[in-house]
Amino acid sequence: MKKVLFVLAAAMVMVGCGSKKVAPTKGEVEVNVPCKEYKTDKNTLRANASATSPNMQNATDKALASARRELATSIEATIKRVVDQYASSYDLNDAADFRGKMQDITRTVVNQQLVGSVPVCDKITRTTDKDGNTIYHAYVAIELTTNEMLEAVRNGVNNKISDEEKLRTDFEYEKFKKTFEEEMAKLGE
Repeated sequence: MKKVLFVLAAAMVMVGCGSKKVAPTKGEVEVNVPCKEYKTDKNTLRANASATSPNMQNATDKALASARRELATSIEATIKRVVDQYASSYDLNDAADFRGKMQDITRTVVNQQLVGSVPVCDKITRTTDKDGNTIYHAYVAIELTTNEMLEAVRNGVNNKISDEEKLRTDFEYEKFKKTFEEEMAKLGE
């Protein structure tokens, strides 16, 4: 009997000393994200992003690329959207049946050159995954002042105008050349 009690006591101690599982959190938990305090205001456009990678530089590069893409999107984005919706309804006496189907496909196209965007926040954290591998998490915020943005737009417009003027000049030259050759041909007759 003493052996049975001893075995039961030993088993209870082993179960009690086992690893404890943490219960999942219920409800919403707010997460403090580094660099999120940098928001767009009337003088500066800002974008935040984060990325993970086992390589620290790759995590930073991915986060910067994502932030620049977000900043470019906030400057100019062309939204293309296709919506297909179908509905049918059947009524028979007091019974009714309704069936509906909707498909929505949206694509955002961005074609914007960023000149003068600079990082204003750059934080990196390091953790390990379940296999013990190091994982880096990079957080960045970049900004572009409205003056720099307006200057870039102004330069783009000036370049487009000069390109249009070049095309017009080339067109007028070709038109002149054609008229000149026609007139010279008339003189040779």
